[in-house]
Amino acid sequence: MSIDRLARQDTAPPEKGSLMADKEVQSLIQQMLENGVYSIVPSVGEGGLSFPALEVALPSKTEAERRDLLSKLVDAGIFHTKLLDKIIICPTCGSPAIYSKYNCPRCSSVDIGKASIVEHIRCGYIGSKDKFEKGGAMICPNCKSTVGEIDYRKIGTSFVCSSCGSRFEAPKITHKCNSCNDVFTFKEAVYEPIYQYDLSDEAKKTLAKGTLPLASLVTYLKAKGFDVGLKKDIVGKSGATHTFDIVARKSGKLIVANFTFQPKEEDIIGMFAKKYDIDPTHTLLIGLSPPTPEEEEVARAYGVSIISSSAASSLGEQIAELVE
Repeated sequence: MSIDRLARQDTAPPEKGSLMADKEVQSLIQQMLENGVYSIVPSVGEGGLSFPALEVALPSKTEAERRDLLSKLVDAGIFHTKLLDKIIICPTCGSPAIYSKYNCPRCSSVDIGKASIVEHIRCGYIGSKDKFEKGGAMICPNCKSTVGEIDYRKIGTSFVCSSCGSRFEAPKITHKCNSCNDVFTFKEAVYEPIYQYDLSDEAKKTLAKGTLPLASLVTYLKAKGFDVGLKKDIVGKSGATHTFDIVARKSGKLIVANFTFQPKEEDIIGMFAKKYDIDPTHTLLIGLSPPTPEEEEVARAYGVSIISSSAASSLGEQIAELVE
């Protein structure tokens, strides 16, 4: 499958719901949520294009199977593509392991070099700087006088071929493949786009409403000795029942938390109302996207702690650090 083919499939798009329920897709997204990294970025090496994040999340799949799954995720709108770069591909073997060569336009030799073109201000002679260099001094080839640093000016650069002596402003550029040793020009080269794959905001919002982002968090908190429940109800002092995405208890401390796509002021005020009625030790709002400075200020005013999966440490580590 070509690189460009990954970003545009001609087959009918798969059902988004069935893909989100797929265990391997959940494994991939779970890893992204844990790391707070919502993009899959390709790596280009001598072996071709690869996706390190997919290799870690889906070790049992072949590279072709991983790319096929990635294409289905794009078709379903779970991921969006963004052009990252374009690379030269060998037209013979398809390898991206290419390097460029400068050649003489006249004889095609690679034995060429750059030459600085200078002008002797006094007599107006123009030539390559190496023609002035004589025994460690600068001597004008035209008037034979000694030339100091203030006596000449650089007016450009040209190339010179050591094989045929030709001078030229620009070399002929060819490419050589490290894999099959084919040499080709830009006209023959394959110029392929490469894409990064970003988890769509729509997918993030769907995740924020479900339990997938909570799975590894629950596992972490249980390992830290917390008694954890998902989607739990707590009856407040007013007699009202409040539902939380996570309810965790440890050493007499009560932690309640709700998930959201991005913490907003209405989410913070809603959590404050629940906090006021049940009086937990810690009230958390967990966002898949970081809050704005204004939202952080509102949260502090209402005594609600915001943590984000885009932070340097995992969600579980942030909660444990906050509580302990």
